[in-house]
Amino acid sequence: MVQMDTTSASLATAAEIEAAEARSWADLYAAAPADFAREAGLRTREVGGTLALSWAATGRRYFSRAIGLGVVEPATERQLDEILAGWREAGITMFLLQSLPHCRPAAYEDWLRERGLEPFDAQDRIVRDGSPLVESSSFTGRELAVDLVNRESADAWAEFLQRVYRLETGRWLQALIGRPGWFQYVAREDGEIVGARGMHIGPDGTAWLGMDGPVPGVMSDDYEPDAALCARMVADGLVAGASRFIADIEAPSEAMDTPAYEHFGRLGFSRPYVRTHWTAT
Repeated sequence: MVQMDTTSASLATAAEIEAAEARSWADLYAAAPADFAREAGLRTREVGGTLALSWAATGRRYFSRAIGLGVVEPATERQLDEILAGWREAGITMFLLQSLPHCRPAAYEDWLRERGLEPFDAQDRIVRDGSPLVESSSFTGRELAVDLVNRESADAWAEFLQRVYRLETGRWLQALIGRPGWFQYVAREDGEIVGARGMHIGPDGTAWLGMDGPVPGVMSDDYEPDAALCARMVADGLVAGASRFIADIEAPSEAMDTPAYEHFGRLGFSRPYVRTHWTAT
């Protein structure tokens, strides 16, 4: 089994990574058609270098959360209260704030607890540089075909993701096809879509790999479609000029012994830190 590197990232590197992901999420939300965004309560706010997402209609924490608080720059209690007030005013009670080992100041987690928040779950942040792929990165033995989504296949891809996540997205997902920086992929087996994942390459050359469904270890015990998708995306991202790749292992293992660590490790990813999600109790 490939041993994934767990060398910690510096504060500066962690701030770059979190800021890059925030830009991807901000652009994702910006792509939503105006009428859908209005009806779904979809919006973004920037509070002191922190991105705060809101998607009221979902009632799900992961679509109303803050990215970068205390990392991009030191947090303040005023910033924290402003983020929480925005969700409260929008009627959103299901949300997430994050803590990283790099969060500043030292009292940051105490502030979260003082406001009635507690740890909810954690994800392993994984990162890869722009070095070439090695030949052994192609490791799935199944007949999985990975395709880039185009306008002809956009509806089938969008329907699949909406079904997997049990969400209604209108024409939002289709608006990403052809949008600068965005690349969406599906994995097919026997002609049927069995997995999907997206890639956004930002202006700094960071490729964020997200929008994965079904999420391995959370929604499915089958890790191979996502492994095939990520291998293709890293290969394509390198050709497109990506200098860094970031993603998450959303079902983390302290022993790092699930297939996700093997698959991502073989693709050259490391795990520089863990992100803990906090929510209202």
